[in-house]
Amino acid sequence: MRYRTLLLLTAALPLASPPRAWAAREWYVSYEEAVKAADRNRCDEALRSLDAAIAARPRSAMQEQTYGLEFVDYFPYYQRGLCLARQGRHAAAVEAFTAEEKQGAIKGRPDLYRNLVALRTAANQRARDQAEAEDRARQTQVAMAEVRRLRQEGEELHRDGKLEEALARLAEAQKIAELLEAPIQDQIRDRTQKIRQELSLKQEQAARAERIERALDAGRRLLGEGKPAEAKIRFEEVLSLEPRQVAATEGRDAAEAQILALTTRQQRAAQLAEGRALFEAGQYDRSLKPLAEAAADPADLEAAGLFREAQGRLERIRQAKADQQQVNTLMREGQGLLDARKFAEAMVAFLRVLEVDPTHPRATELRRHAERMTLEVITEKIFPNQPPEFVIDPPPSEVEAPRVALSGAAYDDRGLQAIEYRLGGQIVGQQSFEPDRESGQFDRQVRLAQVFTLEPGANRITVLAQDSSGEVRELAFDVSRRLRFYETKAFLPSAVASAFVLVGAGYAAQRARRRRAVRRRFNPYIAGAPVLADEMFFGRQKLLARILNVLHHNSLMITGERRIGKTTFLYRLKKALESDEGTEYRFFPVFTDLQGVTEDGFFHAVMTDVLENLKLSAAEVAGLRFHAQAERYDGRDFSHDMQRVIEQLKTVTPRKVKLVLLIDEVDVLNQYSERINQRLRGIFMKTFAEHLVAIMSGVGIKRTWTSEGSPWYNFFDEIELTAFTREEAEELIRRPVEDVFRWQPEAVERILEQSALKPYVIQKYCIHAVNRMLEHDRATITLADVEAVRDEVQFEGREAAAAPRRPAARQASA
Repeated sequence: MRYRTLLLLTAALPLASPPRAWAAREWYVSYEEAVKAADRNRCDEALRSLDAAIAARPRSAMQEQTYGLEFVDYFPYYQRGLCLARQGRHAAAVEAFTAEEKQGAIKGRPDLYRNLVALRTAANQRARDQAEAEDRARQTQVAMAEVRRLRQEGEELHRDGKLEEALARLAEAQKIAELLEAPIQDQIRDRTQKIRQELSLKQEQAARAERIERALDAGRRLLGEGKPAEAKIRFEEVLSLEPRQVAATEGRDAAEAQILALTTRQQRAAQLAEGRALFEAGQYDRSLKPLAEAAADPADLEAAGLFREAQGRLERIRQAKADQQQVNTLMREGQGLLDARKFAEAMVAFLRVLEVDPTHPRATELRRHAERMTLEVITEKIFPNQPPEFVIDPPPSEVEAPRVALSGAAYDDRGLQAIEYRLGGQIVGQQSFEPDRESGQFDRQVRLAQVFTLEPGANRITVLAQDSSGEVRELAFDVSRRLRFYETKAFLPSAVASAFVLVGAGYAAQRARRRRAVRRRFNPYIAGAPVLADEMFFGRQKLLARILNVLHHNSLMITGERRIGKTTFLYRLKKALESDEGTEYRFFPVFTDLQGVTEDGFFHAVMTDVLENLKLSAAEVAGLRFHAQAERYDGRDFSHDMQRVIEQLKTVTPRKVKLVLLIDEVDVLNQYSERINQRLRGIFMKTFAEHLVAIMSGVGIKRTWTSEGSPWYNFFDEIELTAFTREEAEELIRRPVEDVFRWQPEAVERILEQSALKPYVIQKYCIHAVNRMLEHDRATITLADVEAVRDEVQFEGREAAAAPRRPAARQASA
């Protein structure tokens, strides 16, 4: 009996154990199996196990106890994101990574958390690429169906003789075909050209037939009225249009017979003299009658020749007037069609104007407008407008800092018109965009960047994007800010008690810091050399943001007077591009200084800097035509190597590659021949040019160009670098010595006044004024210090402006 009782108790022990232990074992086993399956790349199996683990234990944790004294970092959503990304399900992977971040536990593992953020960013981009590829495939199918329909309608209208309507349908098809392959566009273009020629021929034939009929009727009437010379003119007009016209030939012969019967040889000679004088005076219309009478004599070859010449000149004048009348008629017709929103028909009308007058400026402008509106109407019909989309790394759900930054990008199929940032319903920032002057299109991608100042507790951050059609998309994030200890009410009593001590200690520390600075002759200002330290770069923030917004599809020319800060700005831009993570592009910036570079060494020098900046491997460089000691390296070699460099860069990033050439002292190109400039232009027209942009800086570029092709600088948007704003200039003066030295307000005002807000001159004033202050063992820069150095600064400024930069000898093999 005792053994039986013991046996029953032993069997009952598992049933009496706490249920939590079994549940813990269950989620742990599933999670462990999932991790092992994921390591073996068996993602389907891993995802099933992770689903089971999450169902049993949805909350992530660090060092979660499993059983006994064993612990594990439990990050199931992170593991789920890894598997989904491997399977190419990138949108679902982004959701999994975001879910893990919201759980919060993974932030205790900074290495894993950084990896999560990087993987989510990459998955976000790939998800967008997938969506775009799927959207492009869908659009291609829809566009192909619409093109087939429009072409069929055009052919039917052509068969019915409605040529202008057929051209309108083909014009619509041509605009949609821009989304398709080139052969389809060529087919539509060829068919359009044939119908246009047929329409022109048909209209010419109808006009000729009507004109012949009118001239024949007039000739017969004039012959019957006894006016043979005038009748001969009309019959000759018919024969100039149709040389073998029987009725006109008979009428002309009858008119000439009447003239010969009614006139003598002497009278006809007098008529020839009168006609010749009128012809030579340019009165061709009045010369026709006397010349027609004189030419009635078949032996008078001079009269016949002058008659035909006068007739030809009058025909050219008549044709010019007819062309102008046709242009005016078509312009009115086209404008009416635009007003009626019949954009395809208007486009056909303006194209017909340009066939008559290819240089008509208004017709060119309205044709472009009609084309743009045709595309918009058709696109809206077959591809309804979609609201904007965002690619943004979400901010943390809980922070202690008083500010949080939001960065990323917004995209739209129509182009973006405005971005708005809100905090708790209040607008805290806005961006507005203008359409391109030539194309009228808005940018389809813009960068997002905004810093929000948070209130204690719950905050709602909202970003709104509006496209050019008025469609709005809103994205919101909830961020909770925890107060730090010194911000809480409990901190105030102790803070008041220690305030006097801290103030005294701070004052003493500041005095000690100033004494050390005076003793060590601290002077942080820089003049002459480019400013490379981040803490010494001031101003230009709006210009920097503007360039980053347009750089993905524009090359830029930065101009400005000497010493205005162009080189410093290029270095700053290089750092910004190297750290950019907010768009679909990965920028590879390369800085090149052309000072001292000869024409023969230009391409070699640029490629040298490309390879040094990008640090390609020896194996990658071996496949290039470039050699460090090469005696000859021209534009063809550079183009060949640049294409291969870009292909190498594509292998190191999943994002779109943009190689950015930052070329300083571009004025050197003014000394080069047009041959080297043509080579440079050719590089920006190569197939790899979509991965290449350039930002060149200099005082100015020579604008004389004698070659037939467009100059290379036509590919560049020009931006002028000007003086600082007053706020930027004052920040440059005060910030570098903040908390070390003091500036008298009068001294700051005098520098602002004397420098014209130019950064180089400001730095010169600050250097010399601080040096003078240090010589007098003071810690305050006074107005007297600024006044004392004014002559020296102005002299150095004139010297610097007059003297060019000393060229650093740079050989092609450098």
